[in-house]
This record gives sequence, C-alpha cells and structure tokens, in this order.
Amino acid sequence: LLHMVMHSLTKSAIFFSVGHIAQIKGTQKIAEIRGLTQTHPLLGWGLVVGVLAIAGMPPLGIFMSEFLVVSSTIAHAPWLAVPLVVGLLVAFGALLLRLTGLAFGEPSGSTAAVKASYLPLYAHLALVLIGGVYLPPALVSWFQHVAALLG
Repeated sequence: LLHMVMHSLTKSAIFFSVGHIAQIKGTQKIAEIRGLTQTHPLLGWGLVVGVLAIAGMPPLGIFMSEFLVVSSTIAHAPWLAVPLVVGLLVAFGALLLRLTGLAFGEPSGSTAAVKASYLPLYAHLALVLIGGVYLPPALVSWFQHVAALLG
C-alpha cells in the first residue's frame, strides 16, 4: 500500500512535468528535447527529482517502500530477491540513460515561458519526500489496518 501511494504521487508529478514539457517544446519525442535544467530550471529539476524518486533513490518515499519489498522478499522467498534487485537496477539504468540528455544535454527546442502552475508538481514531490523521511503514526496505523483488512 505504501508503495502504491508513493508511486502514484511520484508518477503524477512526472506526468505534470512531462505535460508541461510537451507543451513548451511542441513535441513528445524524447530525442528532440534537451537541456531542460538550463532552459526551464524549475521544470527540469522537478522532472529530475521525479525520475530519481520513481527510481527509488533515498530519501524519497519509493526508496522506503522498495526497501520493504526487497527485504520482505529476502525473508520469504530469497531466490526471488536476485531477479528483483537486478530488475530494479536495470530500470534505474534505463531511467538515468533517458534522463541525462533530457535534463542536462545541450539545450534544444523552445525556451518559451511555462504558462502553468508548478504547485501540483512540487506538492506531490514534497509529499513523496516527507513520506520517505517521516510517516505520521496515524498514517502508519491506517496502512496497517488496511493491510489487515486485505489479509
């Protein structure tokens, strides 16, 4: 449940940033979008943090949930832990490969100002950061109660 909540918040932040990027750059082709941290710093860095979060980097919330999934897998089915960790590492590599050019490459495309709010993007990322650093006891209790109901 924790992983689903953190993943949903992170993925929606990434969708906000990608939507704004597509509007600004006039394309959805990754190969045609470069240097976002230079041309649109708030948007580019929001995307970078979102991708790092979805990749499970600490101290963001998905790291905590993935750590719990991996440690639970090691405890209950150790033979599954190796392909799980390998899959996570391959996904991390693929995300970084695509992100590098998008965020840090030589700037290309439009440099028009963003005409949308950054609030949803950064609010979701803030919740993911808070979820990785501190979960209020009431939220932990709620997760435990729902998990018990689900069996």
